[in-house]
Amino acid sequence: MAGSSHVVDSSWEQELNKMAKQLNKFLDKNGKEKDPEKSASIFHQMGLLYKEQSKQDDSITKKLSLIRSAALLNAAVTRQPGNEQFKQSLKHFCSDLLKTARAKILDADLLKIAQEVKKMAENMRKETNESLQQVKNIPYDVTIDEQKKLQEEKIANLKTIQAQITENYKNMMKFVSNECDKIMGNSPCRYSITGMGSLARCEITPYSDFEHIILLEEGVQEKDNYPQVLDYFRWFSIIFQTIIINLQETIIPSVAVLNFKHVTNSGEKEFFDAFTKRGISFDFIRPYACHFPLGRMEKTERKQFTNEFIKPVSEMLTYLDEDEDLKNGYNIPNVLITTCPVYGDEQIYQQFYDGIKVALQSDKRPSHKRLMKQLNEDFTNFDAFNSLNALDIDSKCNIKRLVYRTSTLFISALGRLNSIDDGSSFAIIDQLNNNNIIDDETAHLLSYAIAVSCQVRLKVYMEKESQDDYVGEEQLYDIFDNKVFANLIDTVGERSMMDYFAIAYKLQNVIRNEDDLSNLNFKIALKPADRFKMLHMFELNDRVISEWESYSQEQPPNTSSQDELWIRFYVARACSKMHKHKESLLMWEWLEERDIEDQWLRVEVMSDKALCLCNLDRFQEALQFIRRVKSEVLNLNLSDSDKYSLLSNLAFISARCQYALKEYQLAIDQSVEASKYIARVDQRDEPWKEMYRATYFYHIGRCLYELGDYDAAINEAKKSLQHHEQNNGPVNVKCHCYSLLGLCHLKRDNYQKAITYFQTELDLRLKFVPSEKQDSDEKIKFARSKIKICQENLKLEMEFLINLTI
Repeated sequence: MAGSSHVVDSSWEQELNKMAKQLNKFLDKNGKEKDPEKSASIFHQMGLLYKEQSKQDDSITKKLSLIRSAALLNAAVTRQPGNEQFKQSLKHFCSDLLKTARAKILDADLLKIAQEVKKMAENMRKETNESLQQVKNIPYDVTIDEQKKLQEEKIANLKTIQAQITENYKNMMKFVSNECDKIMGNSPCRYSITGMGSLARCEITPYSDFEHIILLEEGVQEKDNYPQVLDYFRWFSIIFQTIIINLQETIIPSVAVLNFKHVTNSGEKEFFDAFTKRGISFDFIRPYACHFPLGRMEKTERKQFTNEFIKPVSEMLTYLDEDEDLKNGYNIPNVLITTCPVYGDEQIYQQFYDGIKVALQSDKRPSHKRLMKQLNEDFTNFDAFNSLNALDIDSKCNIKRLVYRTSTLFISALGRLNSIDDGSSFAIIDQLNNNNIIDDETAHLLSYAIAVSCQVRLKVYMEKESQDDYVGEEQLYDIFDNKVFANLIDTVGERSMMDYFAIAYKLQNVIRNEDDLSNLNFKIALKPADRFKMLHMFELNDRVISEWESYSQEQPPNTSSQDELWIRFYVARACSKMHKHKESLLMWEWLEERDIEDQWLRVEVMSDKALCLCNLDRFQEALQFIRRVKSEVLNLNLSDSDKYSLLSNLAFISARCQYALKEYQLAIDQSVEASKYIARVDQRDEPWKEMYRATYFYHIGRCLYELGDYDAAINEAKKSLQHHEQNNGPVNVKCHCYSLLGLCHLKRDNYQKAITYFQTELDLRLKFVPSEKQDSDEKIKFARSKIKICQENLKLEMEFLINLTI
């Protein structure tokens, strides 16, 4: 345990390592439990060990050990709810905790209190579900007036729902606080339990963490009994957290029980608690989190400091100081700036709130500098366009990162830039509008984006009954049949999803492109090009084509407009993906003749035209075109990474053409060239790089197979498989590799190995292809036929050997 102020008992640590190794046997390669019932006994033993160790620990690590013990014992009970021994251990733990904390009411039933909170949570969730069901999806084909009316209804509904959840959540935390107050006895000073995060922003969900601090009355730090005061509230917080853990919605990694890296096999992931339904809990006990009263109690190798969020008002305000912020290094000011009162003395909270306003107004330069630094990080991590673009090869998407934060973070930044201290995104937008920083239409669009983001997050959590941010599949079967977009659209409907990303993308661009954000005044208006862009991003290709048919009839095309060029680009891409290659080629040729200002667009037109010619079996034309544009690519004003990406793509299209023309060695040369180019692309483009490289290896293997070099083909197929496995590549491509390996071994008369590879391919395809389509699927029929051929050859071999023996 890094950073503990005592020497850890080696036998205790050895016993924990032994248990970790035992647990590792029950985990799959993704770090998830194969059989949670078997894991339960290990968690039970660990929980008892941490409880026992807490008796030997110093005052800080004692509290950590008790928190971890509570989480582990609850984990055991949830996995074996009928196990009386586990339940008794948890009951004894709660009783012993009260004695250790020197509580006033030693017979308080922490498990019963948790059940009361559980009922409150269930009622809140039921009410939220019922309210969400009343929010209807907006149809795609409605008039502009109807659309705006429906959007206003959605904004009003989501404001009401979020306010209801916030009130219910606060009431739960007030109830727990009051119980802890009674259990611990009269508090030694006045205090305020103050909420942070999504609770303070009125954007909390029924499955969110409770981020909070404990503010103490000013002057208490000068009294002789201050150490005892702190100890009282530390134990108050431990009991509070134990009650919350007893809800059994705290995942084990959140309390940082121990690090499983030293017992994890190569290529496998550390333990992750996929069994527990994550819900109402405390913030993670991890160096980057710890937004709860006990704060960061453990040091790390790089960050040799601890902090605590049980402080008098003046001391808590020191976290806003720039030097203190740099020392702590994990955005404490950003969290403390937005708060709300939950329980206790509201005068103390008001002093803190006033202190934040004064600190921000008197410290404009460091605050602005800190905010700009954070904004730059947010543009990197939550870029709406790049995040959406990456979904092309992702099997799952994180809706909190992709949808919620792509708008709320930037609206929050606008609020702070304009000294708006109300944490709610809706309230910030209203004030920006009142201050004439944004106009009425922009205010409406931004409010609508927030409503959609809240609706998406709530719907996903409520459907999963957990704080699970992911929608999609564990793995993609085919990159061209990606279900992520469909799953994302299903949450709030096609229209709302399209509009959300168009608005978020516009908002980010406005903020990103402004030199002086302190005097920002802007408008957001959605144009036809924005609509086409989002339809393209979500791969709604049939919708792109139908929209184009209507759009091109309604108004004459402005061929000099750059927006018009982009619209035609999206249409050409849609036609290509719908296998309308002739229509697509006409559009590419039209675009090629235009004066395209955007260099990236010019590059894509070149690449897509070459691919289109290849798809039309016009291989020689494609090769001639690629030879012609290669020199043009080098003269374009592009980054080196973008040039290498394009040259790699053109080389691989050449390889496909050469393969079709049976020029296999030339195809290999082009694939090798493509691989060399892609290796020089920036790391930021991972995992695309590795996915492309895997495809190139497979293509080289196919060519070698055709040339009769089966050993070399096997080597390339295995390299491709390795890259796909490491990057969670599409199953269909892995199946191609297994098929190639099977064919190579079949050619070498190694029928048993060939059967193994063909059977692996078949099993994977049967797992992902719907049962009603399996008999007609050509790839499944091919694998079955090859297995049959191998089996017949094995039978003939056996008969031949028997005859030889006779």
